Amino acid sequence: MQWVQMLIIIAYFVLLAVVGKIMKKYAKSSSEFLIAGRNMGVTLVTVVIVGEWLGGMSTVGTSETAFQSGFFPLWYNVSTATGMFLFGLTIAATYRKHNVHTVGEMLQLYYNRQVRVVASLAFVVAFVIMSYLQLQAIGSLVSQLFGGMLTSVSNALASIFGSHLSLFEPYSIAIIISGIFVIFYVYEGGMKSIALTNLIHVILIFSTVITVFLLVLYKIGGYSGLFAALQQAFITEGKTAEQAAQTVASFKNPFSLGMGKVIAWILGGILSGFASQACIQPVFAAKDISTAKKSAIISAIFIAPLGILVSTMGMAVRSGVFGYIDVSRAKEALPFLLMGSNFLPPWLSGLAVAGILAAILSTVAPVMFAVSTILVKDFYHLIVNKDASDAHLLKVSKLLTVIVGLLTIPMAIYLQGRILEAAYITYGIRGSAAIVVLLGVFWLNKKTQGTFVTPLAASVSIIAATVGILIFAMNKNTITAYLKWLPFTLDQVHVAIFLTLAAILIVTPLTRKSHEESSTMKIGTKV
Repeated sequence: MQWVQMLIIIAYFVLLAVVGKIMKKYAKSSSEFLIAGRNMGVTLVTVVIVGEWLGGMSTVGTSETAFQSGFFPLWYNVSTATGMFLFGLTIAATYRKHNVHTVGEMLQLYYNRQVRVVASLAFVVAFVIMSYLQLQAIGSLVSQLFGGMLTSVSNALASIFGSHLSLFEPYSIAIIISGIFVIFYVYEGGMKSIALTNLIHVILIFSTVITVFLLVLYKIGGYSGLFAALQQAFITEGKTAEQAAQTVASFKNPFSLGMGKVIAWILGGILSGFASQACIQPVFAAKDISTAKKSAIISAIFIAPLGILVSTMGMAVRSGVFGYIDVSRAKEALPFLLMGSNFLPPWLSGLAVAGILAAILSTVAPVMFAVSTILVKDFYHLIVNKDASDAHLLKVSKLLTVIVGLLTIPMAIYLQGRILEAAYITYGIRGSAAIVVLLGVFWLNKKTQGTFVTPLAASVSIIAATVGILIFAMNKNTITAYLKWLPFTLDQVHVAIFLTLAAILIVTPLTRKSHEESSTMKIGTKV
């Protein structure tokens, strides 16, 4: 790394730390810390939503998958953008109107406290997974940037402790440093700190990614040059001319991995937006209903295009035009392009890398913050200490922010896997909760003056989907081998949606009568 690149990246980290420190004075209550006092305008709400979706999955994860399979991963951004657009048109106003802090709290309004607790437990699982995936993405990037320096630190630690533990590897040290940094600036300012740093992140992300994308296309000769270079690269890797041509054709085709997987990604992306604490929390912080709706809709415009830009960059690295990188190092494709290919001037390379770091930081901060918010509002304040003062809740919120961050770091180090694929475990869990939310809002029972789906059915559906998707993820090859007769490839999202709907359709009829009687008695008592 050249000194210009290093200075730019260090300056960017310093700027974020300063912003976080300044925002501390605006987080003097739990409401200000968790939801910015419900006083954020369209710009700040929009950038927090955008930042939550444009993280490690949209950058490092998308380039990794594009390096291996072409345009397919653009569905990640297209689906999540569609989800936020539909969310803005439908229930963003409903969320904001109720003045809640969490999605679980919203579920309690339509079902009961049990559903809130069950859903919140599932959300904790989903967002802890998402948090460590984001740290893995930033670890891949930082270890590429400061490889020499981190290797020296790694060797020094190994010599002191007498062994080369995985905790001392450069990649692990990068994750530890990055995780501690995120904890610091979220701890200081809460939601307002995330909002202002995300404003900086989003500006830098789009200005640098678009610039690099245009330069990549210019150097490689447009898409025709890209695909010609890919064909030659595949021949060099050992494929015949015919096989290379077929592989290029699959890279061009965004449906190359099958319609089943495309549908799963689209459904997962759309549904997750309706029950994702990390991207809905800024909606709770909006100053009014109109701001909440507008911000969700506008965010879709920014989210959608990034998949095409980053997918193109991932394929460009695979072409070999910008230097050689082994297929086994697909996760390093984007960092390699920005830092290792030497086709960018140092100042632009530094800004571009800072932009990718910004993308990941803009997601990992609200995701970690979502976990601590859920723990504070849906467990500590609801169950452990119902009478906690606001000052005490603020202390607990900050303490849990630190604890969640510290627990996520070792998970990022030891739980390895493909970033974008693993992310869809969390999409399945959130998708299940989204179905329950949507049915609660729109499928009403006139007899009970509430939702047609019973609370027990809602709880069972979320539990079944969460447990089912985790079992499927751990035994995917075995399960899919038994289900070869299916006309499509089974995915985590398919499992989550199927189990959710099955549980609702089975349990609701079995418990509807007792629920209606109980609800009628409550209504009569109130009257």
